[in-house]
Amino acid sequence: MTGAGGTVGGRYALVERIGSGAMGVVWLARDELLDREVAVKQLRLPDLTPEQAATARARAMREARNAARLHHPGAISVFDVVVEDDRPWLVMEHLPSRSLSALLAERGRVEPDEAARIGGQVAAALAAAHAAGIVHRDVKPSNVLIGHDGAVKLTDFGISRAAGDGTLTDSGMITGTPAYLAPEVARGEQPSSASDVFSLGATLYAATEGRSPYGTSDNSFGLLYRAAAGKVEPPTRSGPLTDLLTRMLDTGPDRRPTVEEVVALLAEHRADQPEPPGEQPEERSGERPAAEGDPVARRRRWLAPVVAAVVLVAVAGSVAAVSLMPEGPGNGRHATDPPRTTVAPPVTAEEAEALVRGHYDLLPENPRVAYDNLTPTYSQSLEEYLAFWGQYDDVLATPVQTRAEGSRVWVHVAVAFVRGGVTSNGNYLLRVESYEGRPRIVAADELPGAATSAG
Repeated sequence: MTGAGGTVGGRYALVERIGSGAMGVVWLARDELLDREVAVKQLRLPDLTPEQAATARARAMREARNAARLHHPGAISVFDVVVEDDRPWLVMEHLPSRSLSALLAERGRVEPDEAARIGGQVAAALAAAHAAGIVHRDVKPSNVLIGHDGAVKLTDFGISRAAGDGTLTDSGMITGTPAYLAPEVARGEQPSSASDVFSLGATLYAATEGRSPYGTSDNSFGLLYRAAAGKVEPPTRSGPLTDLLTRMLDTGPDRRPTVEEVVALLAEHRADQPEPPGEQPEERSGERPAAEGDPVARRRRWLAPVVAAVVLVAVAGSVAAVSLMPEGPGNGRHATDPPRTTVAPPVTAEEAEALVRGHYDLLPENPRVAYDNLTPTYSQSLEEYLAFWGQYDDVLATPVQTRAEGSRVWVHVAVAFVRGGVTSNGNYLLRVESYEGRPRIVAADELPGAATSAG
């Protein structure tokens, strides 16, 4: 058995599916021999000819070899390879995390200093890979993992190539993701360390600008054309990172900085950031202050109760509770004090829709991260939430209409739930508001015709 509850290689007990991609499904598993959590990647071989399947298996083995030779705290480690049912399973380090793409789907973009912190750790991992003769070839936001403790790691060396490897790509096949491809790779040239630098620059560009340097499009062929032509849109929201991103995204590979230079320049950017005014970290016994958006701060809110699986109840927010408190002793205010008002920043329709899209994109593979998109105004426990979403094989959501009113935004979303080859559909009206400095889903109502829970 190779589903949840099954065991691979007589040693790795599969617990739950936590991710998927074009060529594989990733499971959280328990290494019963060493008593530790690991991530196990199951190679997916849908509708492939025997020759194509053999190539895919060889590519997976190459991923294992290349990743195993790379030892760096910024790269996900590969521990083992198990062949079962004529398919290789890669056993890797498990990092409780969310991808940069999931973070951007929720927040739209990040500030340049946060992008520099993330990029610096990815660049350091790439520098170690290049020193080992390995070109990653697919650096993109979904392959950048951000741990709940703030650690950043680069993963998925599935199409990487090491010096001495033979080619394992089909004739005419472009490897990589069009939105982040270097122009020379999009034109069919061999990837190099310089093309990794471009892809990292495109990833950081997406982090600060909120879109690919080739623009926003669902048409892969259109993006591939723009990539091959080197049609990069100049950054406008990247602040002090603008000059570095412009150099990394140069159409000429020889004019781009080396990844070692990128590491140094991003470190300089971080060093140039002024300390925030007020209390400094050393004044708090060495504790690092948790800024809004910091993964450590987010982890502290991880176990908040959430939405009920079937019935979702809209309740008043904490701002309303404060405004209705009677004045006088016992509530932290004097009766003579002027009333205090806490106003949450409004959420735009675009932010709300991006949050909803990103929320359902995480399901059912990564419910732990999706859980954090909900406010603690619901009563369901994390365990119940994981059990509910664990019953589905896939979830597809399409925002139908978005309407903003003051600080609230309503998103009408159509959701398809897939289980055992059977699809059920539902329509839901989600209310999104700002909570603790970012958009979150506050409530959801089932619309006529809905058959399953939205949250």
